[in-house]
Amino acid sequence: MSTIEEEILNYIDGNCSLAEKTIIETKIARDKEYNLLYQSLLVVSQQLIELEFEEPSMSFTRNVMDKVNLELKPVAMQTKINHKIIYGIGALFICAILFILGYAIAISNLNKNFSMPKLNFSFAIHKYINPTSLKIFLFLDLVLALIYLDALLRKGTFKKT
Repeated sequence: MSTIEEEILNYIDGNCSLAEKTIIETKIARDKEYNLLYQSLLVVSQQLIELEFEEPSMSFTRNVMDKVNLELKPVAMQTKINHKIIYGIGALFICAILFILGYAIAISNLNKNFSMPKLNFSFAIHKYINPTSLKIFLFLDLVLALIYLDALLRKGTFKKT
């Protein structure tokens, strides 16, 4: 829509200021093309005012919703598990474990001189509580906590609300 049409429609609807109104009136009076456009838009505006709008029936919404409910519901997509991928990932982990185990055996010092450890019943706590034993203790606690969390999740205790 051009600016001339916008100006005239704003003039017809009464959406322009007093200064714009006087400018548009002078343009309508002086310019023949402007006047013809004004007359045609005035006729269209009058026809739109006289137009009666039809209202839908009271049961329109219910009828539409009934037709929507008759439509087939989309079937939920079922994902197909590709067992080859799962076996491939499992094989990758097994190979990694075997590689680490083989590397640990290769760099270890295997001498055949084994002797039974001597038992010392002195209870010096500083010998038993060291960083390695604390790490082992915390690792076992973590494993037990994960097992407990798995059991809770399998029971369905933590359900989404």
